[in-house]
Amino acid sequence: MTALLTDEEKVKARHHLGYLNVQEAQTFFLGIPAGVQTQFMIEGAFDRVLPAAIPEFRRLLDVLDRIEEQAIGDLELLAIDQIDEIKINPKEHPRLWREYARWARALANLMGIIPNPYDQRWATGGGINTSVVH
Repeated sequence: MTALLTDEEKVKARHHLGYLNVQEAQTFFLGIPAGVQTQFMIEGAFDRVLPAAIPEFRRLLDVLDRIEEQAIGDLELLAIDQIDEIKINPKEHPRLWREYARWARALANLMGIIPNPYDQRWATGGGINTSVVH
């Protein structure tokens, strides 16, 4: 039985799990641009979500939406150390994103997939994997 997820719910799930919301991605194969389907895990999982799990799927999307909205709403607080006697918690923003990542993993677990390991939101630095010739 196919799950009854809306297109909008699928867009949100892709976003929260770091997958693309495009039809086809480009890569290079032997130096020639080639189209690839990079989304097979999540797209297949959408069709396998059990109907009884759809309310939990929607609850997890809601939690992720709320955490993201709070983090965005708190952006102006990043510039403030203290307002008179009120002190802003400098650890709130990193904690929100840790919570976001935790709930994204919960959504991924429900779907039986992993969050996209190439999600650029979690990139911490540059680098290239290459062999070294001595």
